[in-house]
Amino acid sequence: MSEFNNEYRIAQLLAQKMTGELSSEEEAELHEREKNSLSAIELDNRIQDPENKRQRDKFMNQLNTDSSWKKVERHILERKRKSRHLTWWSSAAAVAIIITFTYILIPESQPVETPPLPVAEAKTGSSKAILITPEGKQFSLFQQDSSQTLELGNGLIAINKGNVVEYMEFSTLPSHPKNKNNIIQVPKGGEYELILPDGTHVWINSDSELSFPLQFDSTKREVSLSGEAYFAVTKDPQRPFTVKLSEGVEVKVLGTQFNVQAYPDEKTIETTLCEGSVNVSDGTKETTLTPSLQAVYSKTDKNITTRKVDIRLYTSWKKGLFVFENKPLEEIMTTLSRWYNINVFYANQAVKTYHFTGDLERYGDFRKALGMIEKATSIRFVINGNNIMVEEIPTK
Repeated sequence: MSEFNNEYRIAQLLAQKMTGELSSEEEAELHEREKNSLSAIELDNRIQDPENKRQRDKFMNQLNTDSSWKKVERHILERKRKSRHLTWWSSAAAVAIIITFTYILIPESQPVETPPLPVAEAKTGSSKAILITPEGKQFSLFQQDSSQTLELGNGLIAINKGNVVEYMEFSTLPSHPKNKNNIIQVPKGGEYELILPDGTHVWINSDSELSFPLQFDSTKREVSLSGEAYFAVTKDPQRPFTVKLSEGVEVKVLGTQFNVQAYPDEKTIETTLCEGSVNVSDGTKETTLTPSLQAVYSKTDKNITTRKVDIRLYTSWKKGLFVFENKPLEEIMTTLSRWYNINVFYANQAVKTYHFTGDLERYGDFRKALGMIEKATSIRFVINGNNIMVEEIPTK
C-alpha cells in the first residue's frame, strides 16, 4: 500500500507543477520520489498480483473522492480570485491526473460495471422555481397545463397557473406573524412569474431569489431581491412599495414598472425605469428616476449615478429576447450562462473584451445563438456538454 501512496503523491505533485504551484521543497520531494518509484511495468504487475488485492482495496477505500472534488473546486475558485491569468486546462490538469491514477488502480482482471456518466447538454431555460414557506415547507413550481392549488398551511393558499404563481390576500392572518416571509428561488435555467397578495406582478429571472411577506401591512409593502426581476407594481398611495437590495440599496415606488438587476457577483446594481417614477437610495444618497433613466450603484465606489438608456436592452428578457448593444463578450456569456445553465471558460483573457451587438432569441437553439456571435466576432466556441470554451481564432 505504501507504493500506491507514493505514486498517488507523485500525481499530486505533478499536478501542482503543471499549475505553477510547486515550491522548491516540493520539487525536491518530487525528484526524490520519482527516483524511488516503481516503473510502469512493475506497478502494473504489483496491482494485478492477487496477493495485493486486499491492500489495493484498502487503499482505494481510503480515497475520499467527494472530498477531493470539493478541494479541487475550492482550488479553482481561489485561483480565479487571485489571478486573472488562470487558464482552464491548467486547473483541469490537477483533476485529470488524480482521476487517471485512481482509474489505473482498478484491475483489468476484475472489471467494474460502471454506467456511462451522463453528459449534460445546454438546454433552453423554462418556467421553474422553488417556493419556500416560513416553516421551511418547499413546493416545486413548474410549467403545467392546469392550475394547481398549493396548501401552504394555516389556511393560506397559492394558485400555480402553469408559469405563474398567485398568492391570495387575506384580511387577517391570526396564526402567522406578518414579518414572516416566503421565498421564491429561481435556479439557473429558470424563470417564474409571481403575483403578490396586493396584485403586483413580479417576473423573476434566472439565478434569482425573492423574499416577500405573507401579507403586506397597512403602511408599507416590502420585498427583498437577489438577482434580477421586473416589477409591475399595483398603485397604492397609502402603502409605498420597496424593493430591498444588497449594499443597503432600496427602490421605493407607489405604482410603476421597472427592472432591477442585483446579482451578488456583479459589480453594480442597476435599476431601469419603464414608466412612472421611483426613488433609488443607498442610505446616504437618493435619486429620482423618470422613464428611460437608469440608476447605477457601484459596489466599488459606493456611489449612485444615473444615465439615459434604451430600456429594451434591460427588459427584453421578459419578452423572450436577449438584446445586446456593444456589450463585452464576458458580460454576454455571463447572461447566457444563467439562462442556459452552462459553464464558461476562456482560453485567454483577450476574448473577454470582444464586443457584440445583436438580438438573440431567449428560447432559441443555444448553438444557433453562439453561431451568430461567432459570425460577428473573431472567436469560436468549443462545446462539450454544458461546458463552453471560448477561443480566439488565430489570424492567418
